[in-house]
Amino acid sequence: MAEQPYRADIETIGKLFTARAVAIVGATPDLTKLGSSAIVAMHNLGYKGDIYAVNPRYTELMGHPCVPSIADLPDHIEAAMLNIPAEAAIAAVEECAKKGIRSIVLVAQGFGEAGEAGKLLDQKVIALARQYKLAIVGPNTNGLANPRSGLAMAIAPIYQFPKSVRPGTVSVVSQSGGMVSTLLRKMAPRGIGISKTVTCGNELLLTVADYLSFMAEDPDTRTIVIFLETIRNVETLREALAKCRAAGKPVVAIKVGKSESGQKAAFTHTGAIAGSYRNTVAFLEREGVIVAEDIETLAAIADLVNRYEWPLKEPMKPCVISISGGFAAMAADEMAVFDLDLPDPSPDAAAKLSALPNQSYPVNPYDIAARNAVIPDAIDIFYGDGFNVVIFGLVLLKEDIRKPVQQLMIDAKKRGVKHLIVHSPAIPAEEYEQFFDNGISVYDDTRPLFAALAKLRHYRGPSVALPETDAKAPAGLLPKTAGLLNEADSKAIINKVGFPVPQSRVVRVEDDLAGLGDLKRPLVMKGLSDKIAHKTEYGLVALNLRTDEELRQAYGRIRAALAKADPDAAEVLVEEMSPGGLETIIGLTRDPVVGPIVVVGAGGILVELLDDAVVIKPPFTAEELDAAISRTKLGKLLSGYRGKSYDRAALIEAAMRVGALALAEPRVESLDVNPVFVQEKGIVAVDAKLTLTE
Repeated sequence: MAEQPYRADIETIGKLFTARAVAIVGATPDLTKLGSSAIVAMHNLGYKGDIYAVNPRYTELMGHPCVPSIADLPDHIEAAMLNIPAEAAIAAVEECAKKGIRSIVLVAQGFGEAGEAGKLLDQKVIALARQYKLAIVGPNTNGLANPRSGLAMAIAPIYQFPKSVRPGTVSVVSQSGGMVSTLLRKMAPRGIGISKTVTCGNELLLTVADYLSFMAEDPDTRTIVIFLETIRNVETLREALAKCRAAGKPVVAIKVGKSESGQKAAFTHTGAIAGSYRNTVAFLEREGVIVAEDIETLAAIADLVNRYEWPLKEPMKPCVISISGGFAAMAADEMAVFDLDLPDPSPDAAAKLSALPNQSYPVNPYDIAARNAVIPDAIDIFYGDGFNVVIFGLVLLKEDIRKPVQQLMIDAKKRGVKHLIVHSPAIPAEEYEQFFDNGISVYDDTRPLFAALAKLRHYRGPSVALPETDAKAPAGLLPKTAGLLNEADSKAIINKVGFPVPQSRVVRVEDDLAGLGDLKRPLVMKGLSDKIAHKTEYGLVALNLRTDEELRQAYGRIRAALAKADPDAAEVLVEEMSPGGLETIIGLTRDPVVGPIVVVGAGGILVELLDDAVVIKPPFTAEELDAAISRTKLGKLLSGYRGKSYDRAALIEAAMRVGALALAEPRVESLDVNPVFVQEKGIVAVDAKLTLTE
């Protein structure tokens, strides 16, 4: 039996962040070298614990005791940071362990990322961790910090600038060492306080999942941010995210690697649509993670979920109230880009707004028209009318006018206007604190704010239980063969799953054409092959066949093309032409990391060009899929377009059955049902490609 991966215990991981006495091995007073970073950072953050340096050239270093070796450290050291080369670090790890120091930050490069020699060093570190039950960050890490206590066993530059990071309740886990400083720099203007940060390095022993598990239990962490490059172990990550949900802690992430054309699966449309980036995002969203498209939006989401209560008790209903009519109009335009509607107030609320002494139209967005005295009434009217997110546009004002207006915002928050957000490019930075102290977010850029609100509109909140589906797949569907099945065999299987398919016959010789009398014409003819995924490229499809002569000629052409494209194939599928409908695709791909992924989108030949598909991780409910489809252009078409209506529920039911098939049959590697014609009543699957593994 293979040896199970080593997992450090939570208590030892916790000591990394809560140690009251630390050792910096390889410390130096030379501020141009990384060995000085941790002590400078802890000075900046005001660490009150004991700091010991280890360097044989000094007896005192930057105001702290310095000893020649790890063996000379006092016995109460709880964690150590090793700022020494890889080979020396191996010996230092063992010396720390023998000294009773089980929590270690291993900064050095030159391990697994450096090739075979580095991998041998990896094995030595793993063996020591097992022997002494160590928790080791890295190697190849920028370290970690706890701004609340001032602890910083870190080389991250951000911590070496005074007052760059404020203590708070947001914790950051980053697989990129360099990006942690960027993340914190983006969060600082939002007034986001930091509880813990860690850069994972090579994740030789401690992974993202380990840090998430610790933060789920950490009483000083309210919100968690992840910078994710890859998933090492999907099951341990799933378990850790479940712990975060159980603790009621929102998790916000950014996943890099979006432009991964080289990784796309060209064999199926579904694989090309999804790709590993989208698959990973689908997995994360399934686990309750809010995934941002960029760092600015990431910071905005982290700010909003940490400062306000999400999800809202009712569907999001935003309003914009502004001193400037120009900002009100601009905000409406920008919100429309993110499909954030600004519904008008009710007739009763409109009448109350019309009665205010500012002669503004009673619409949303609402222009105060420079009558600042009406601000409290306008906010209360909208809030009382069910507008549960109030965005107030504050333009450049003289100080003696600006400060009273700012106080009106604070007073509104105190009156119970919970989700009140201020936008202003004109508030002095030092006055932001007054808003932050009163639970109000301030933005000088609307784009990340609106992008964040668009994400939060669909956020279901951290919860232990994930939505499940009641769709089931019948047992015993699959043949024992592996590889691509031809269209006839693929359709036979999806028909048993619940997809209606056209009436058809398989023709093996030309004389079989005489037995097609019960099929309604016009007919379609296709060459069958378990090697060819895209039949039209090989001339293996003929449409709109009405007469016996057209059938014979088409059969001759297709048999000749089939003999050239796949000499082992000899069968031809003849089926009734579908009456058409709205072209869609329902697909399935099995990602090697996150498992099965279902795709639903606009179908036909434009499926990849339009890039308008839902990528979702099963199991999922009809409500989840319906909401996701509503955010696509396909959703708008399904809702009715130019007098035509389509059976949206039938499409959703079919997609749920594909999700159930993926969960029930791990041999299903991929499935393309494209096009699926959605009709006024029901659907029909016109083509299908199913690929099975051994």
